[in-house]
Amino acid sequence: MADSSKRLRLPRLWFLSAEERGIDARAIVPTLPRGVGVIYRDYRNPRRRQRARELARSCRQNGLLLLTGSSRSPALLPPAGGVHVPWWGRRPHRAGGIVTLSVHRASDLRRARASRADLFVVAPVFRTGAHPEAAPLGPLRLGLLARHLPGPVAALGGITPITARRLKGLRVYAVCGSSLFASPGVTGELTGLRVWCGPPSARPQVRASNPRAARRFPTHARLQTR
Repeated sequence: MADSSKRLRLPRLWFLSAEERGIDARAIVPTLPRGVGVIYRDYRNPRRRQRARELARSCRQNGLLLLTGSSRSPALLPPAGGVHVPWWGRRPHRAGGIVTLSVHRASDLRRARASRADLFVVAPVFRTGAHPEAAPLGPLRLGLLARHLPGPVAALGGITPITARRLKGLRVYAVCGSSLFASPGVTGELTGLRVWCGPPSARPQVRASNPRAARRFPTHARLQTR
């Protein structure tokens, strides 16, 4: 969990790079509205460090939060707002910044609870072209996982403005996508979409030691980019 002295403003919309699917983060990032989160993955790119530096500059210029996907400390990567830990990654070693963690099944819950992550990316929620062989969780199982995770939940996989409406009533804080952001105007459709983040007792928090930061996660909120 990030230093409780920091007032985190976690984005409600996240773009995840997917170079292997022909989605060029360098082309997408400049089109994103301020306040959107960017997770740079592309783990097999031999020029990954250089690409991360380029994206870091672009994100700073466009008012975006950049996380670099890795199983290592964010200190070992170019400057970013934090780190995203994939399902195969190790427990994050905090060196400042935000940590997001991938969750795919109920067996990931123990690891998630020990991770002290700030946001849990649960996938795949709906059927997705990124992993056509993977059975989607669906809203019901997503909701069950979200109830047992110790922090805010972001839904990933098959998210569109239409499928995102099926998340209403669930403890979901944010939505993520890759090809989602390749469609013109999609962020405008998602911005303002209401989602239910659970009753007050289940309100996502960074840590109880920082009540001001806890209020950054309203119980019933819009998917605002800022």
